[in-house]
Amino acid sequence: MTSTARRYRMPLFANLLMLGAGAMLTGALATAARAGGETQIEGAKEAAPPPIDMKAEWPCVQGKIESISVGQIWDGPPIENIKGWFREKDVSDLIEVLSSRRVPVADGEAAIKAFAEAQPEDKRDEKLTLLFAGLFDKIAGQRRVVMTGIMKYQKSQKERARELERQSTDIGALESKQPPGIIDDTPELAAAREKFNWAQRIFQERQSSMPLACELPVLIEERLYAFSHAIRANMKS
Repeated sequence: MTSTARRYRMPLFANLLMLGAGAMLTGALATAARAGGETQIEGAKEAAPPPIDMKAEWPCVQGKIESISVGQIWDGPPIENIKGWFREKDVSDLIEVLSSRRVPVADGEAAIKAFAEAQPEDKRDEKLTLLFAGLFDKIAGQRRVVMTGIMKYQKSQKERARELERQSTDIGALESKQPPGIIDDTPELAAAREKFNWAQRIFQERQSSMPLACELPVLIEERLYAFSHAIRANMKS
């Protein structure tokens, strides 16, 4: 790892949730930036990654909340028995727009307002309630994928940490076999050191991405809250 300044450009959401829980956090956080919605991390020196708790499945400072409660963000009509939102094309199309992280929140709020104004007065609240029910279902599902991905990411990091321990032990054993007075590493020891250094670098780079990954559930919740508030504000009752 170099000590010179480095810059990582990472889209906060772009494609992250659509890659599947197994691979989503492994590669997506290091993908090339797309226009808009990106975060930059800069520094003159790379900080040491925080230690991994080998017993913890959840690595984030933010507490692990398994699921979002409707009551936390919605005070409108109940949605428990509302199904079939995907059969309403105008509702389904708007949900696809709102659930895309490429769409700024302000644009989503404007789309909600336009949708509400296009509804007949006597059907507006019903359609907006259906919109919220579908949006909640969609985004809550995306959040579950993110949560699963973070835990899989943590599991893979713990496996890498154990592998580093094994490699370090092997290096110690090889060093103990060095003849007295010999300074240069044997080819076997040099190869073991190189393998360890690369493994350590990969571990540290992945570990440095963990805080960003841990922010994703919070950002998803904030997005859902903003849109639920916009939907509610356009209802008549």
